[in-house]
Amino acid sequence: MLYFECSKQRKAPEHIMARRPRVDLVEIDGARINDVSRLYFIWKDLNIGLRNFVSRGINFPEAISEPMACYALGYSWNKGSGGDAVTPDGRIVEMKASSNFDGDLSSFGPETTFDELYFLRLHQRDNHLYIYNLNLNGEELGNLAISRSQTVRDQQLQGRRPRFSIIKQIIEPYDLQPELIFDIRTMQVLEPEEVDIADSELE
Repeated sequence: MLYFECSKQRKAPEHIMARRPRVDLVEIDGARINDVSRLYFIWKDLNIGLRNFVSRGINFPEAISEPMACYALGYSWNKGSGGDAVTPDGRIVEMKASSNFDGDLSSFGPETTFDELYFLRLHQRDNHLYIYNLNLNGEELGNLAISRSQTVRDQQLQGRRPRFSIIKQIIEPYDLQPELIFDIRTMQVLEPEEVDIADSELE
């Protein structure tokens, strides 16, 4: 007679475990947004100082841009993997940001699985973060043409990281307007009609 030990749960292979998203949700409350806004001005001063010596500064940290957007939108920030934020009804949100108000080069991984895509566009002179809902999920983004012969999905299927300008290829062609604007200095969430929408930071 054969006896099998069934009480122990089999562990999934390591390559499967590695692909599982590790969700670590954080609610961005008043205390946290105060800290994030303070860190923004430290980053800004350091970035300006470095540009006096070298042409390239420091990238806009996602640990600053994403919590700001989550605070404005009422989303939970995901410090883990499997999306940058989660909506109250459980939708997965991907966020891309640029500290250059007039241009960006955003990249996506070989796999894009999300329900909503947001673009966070920093206007450094006014200390305003423009928050755009691009109205695209991962599948719809895959259909976006980023060259004469290839879509985002074409490059992903080749194992590449598609890179393109969200401002030039989505926001400007479709005349998208920000959903909200976060005033970093006052930590207020503004409706677009409450401010004079900037066309450029080069004016």
